[in-house]
Amino acid sequence: MKFKLAFCFLSSLFTCFSQVSNSYAGEILDDGLLWLTKDEINEKFGKPTYLYSEEEPYRRYVFVLPENENALRATFLYDVVIHNSYNIKRETHDLEYRFYYGEDLSESKKTYRVKEYSIKFMDSPVALGRVVNLVPEFKPAHECKKVFQERLLNYHNIRLIFVTERVNDLSKHIGYLHTDHDKDIKDWSLSYKVILCDGEPENVTENSMVKEIIVLVDGEYRIGKTANVFGSKLIKNPLQ
Repeated sequence: MKFKLAFCFLSSLFTCFSQVSNSYAGEILDDGLLWLTKDEINEKFGKPTYLYSEEEPYRRYVFVLPENENALRATFLYDVVIHNSYNIKRETHDLEYRFYYGEDLSESKKTYRVKEYSIKFMDSPVALGRVVNLVPEFKPAHECKKVFQERLLNYHNIRLIFVTERVNDLSKHIGYLHTDHDKDIKDWSLSYKVILCDGEPENVTENSMVKEIIVLVDGEYRIGKTANVFGSKLIKNPLQ
């Protein structure tokens, strides 16, 4: 009888552990790219144009061709995370997609998943209202009811942060793992940081020119913590 009870307990424990370990497997956010594995990104976008890595705490960074990955790793004293950069042409525009990966141990093994990515318009900026035509991952930003406007320090740039309202276990998981160690933040959700071109006026419209988009998880609580530094203010979504 004791053996049966012990076996049942261990079976239940193993089942619970398996459920926890696989609770985020196969999930992604509404942009369709955050939390994909490195292999899934390679399947979707093909072979990276460049590999990229940084040495903590950001003392240097290195770009190499994919075939030189081993040489890249040899330049670091420890096992670094290798990120992917893709040069993509859409319509008449040259875009750079740069994917940053974080370590995920939720399946009891190390898996590299997208924790953040950026899209730069390399040849010419794009009007805010046309971004979604070139970057379909930007579509959820059109429905955002919370948009924050900030001014970047030491630059002549305005940054917009489009914060979606859908908070779930995965968005909170990404925030806790890779974004901020403040456990009081409960509103992590899919967000877009839009960097406008130099000199764009504060009266942001759909015609404001964009040079870069950063996709990650963020939240009103986190933005409020730095509002006094960046002069953050809530504005009407210029895409609505």
